[in-house]
Amino acid sequence: MKSIVTLASFAKNKEPIKIGIATTPEEKREIYRFRYTIYADEVAFNLISVDRKNKLLYDQMDEWAILFYAQVGSTLIATARTNIGKLTDFPPDVVQIYQMDKFKTFYDKKDDPNFAVISKGMIASEYRSSPILKFFMASHYELYCNYQVQFAFINCNFHLIPLYEYFGNQRLDNNSLDPNLGPQNNFVMVVDDIQYLRAVGSPLFPIASRRASQNSKAVDWFNSEFSAEIKATVNSQITSPDTLWSIISQYLGDIPNKVIAPLKDLSVPEAKLFLHSCGIIVHCHAGDYITMGSNASQELIILLSGMAQSSLQGRIWPGQVCGANGLENRTTHPSSVVAVSDANILVLSYHYFKKFRKSYPDIAYKILKNLHEEDVSQ
Repeated sequence: MKSIVTLASFAKNKEPIKIGIATTPEEKREIYRFRYTIYADEVAFNLISVDRKNKLLYDQMDEWAILFYAQVGSTLIATARTNIGKLTDFPPDVVQIYQMDKFKTFYDKKDDPNFAVISKGMIASEYRSSPILKFFMASHYELYCNYQVQFAFINCNFHLIPLYEYFGNQRLDNNSLDPNLGPQNNFVMVVDDIQYLRAVGSPLFPIASRRASQNSKAVDWFNSEFSAEIKATVNSQITSPDTLWSIISQYLGDIPNKVIAPLKDLSVPEAKLFLHSCGIIVHCHAGDYITMGSNASQELIILLSGMAQSSLQGRIWPGQVCGANGLENRTTHPSSVVAVSDANILVLSYHYFKKFRKSYPDIAYKILKNLHEEDVSQ
């Protein structure tokens, strides 16, 4: 593998973390096997498009991707993939998911610009508090600059939205369904939007601010063309606890701890703290999947507005749970839940709850007690 840099390690054995780019078929095969281990064995996604016999996860975009890796000794501990190319290089479904045709209209017709798509990023559980992710994202950002990319795309499961917003990605108001990973929220990074990177506290801001050449026209175009999407987003990085509380209260017609069962017996300050620490509001259009049956649940989802339909339990109304309770432990959704009208959902993240539970054990205990007292899954 082509080595890029060596980081100080957070591992108990104090071995350094080496980061590089895979270059040979054997190295890439190791990455495909690592993906399978994380997605199938750890998270238990119901993988459809996969080489189950050889326990490999790959697709056609791997043929021309840049595959980052991180290793401790000879052990692979993280990977991420980026594809940089012309619009015609990307599969039609990827172009559609990210509305890349619309982004191409920013350019003159004679231009053939580069776009970037990041995907298949994952880190072994014991290294998720290490600086690997920040280095991966910084490396991707530098690639965008080197290849004159103005718009870079990425998506994730709903419970990870705050992490992606923290790095400076902006939500597109369209969700998609990955056959392996379930419902996804789609993002774009406007590479030269320095003010947005600063506003969300992105660790990429120092890199971006040092750039000699910045394209403010791309920023202005995006803010104009996607103004509706920007207004529809309740950004996790710039929304205060009080504002989030007010928005959820307006959707539900009452304060959340009087409507949402897991918040029963929490004081208003306790409920505000929990919602701001672990919750994300996601907008769904009619027909969007909120959960996918037989796939992993890493969240607890509450319908805030609109209507949804469970393939198992039928109609779901505001204040009720969508899918399985994956807040405390990962589990499997027993049914698919689909928005039958324009809807907003509150996603309470398994990953953020783990951190919250360590910092506020008394509040977490009350929430878990409420969840254990009744079966909230739909």
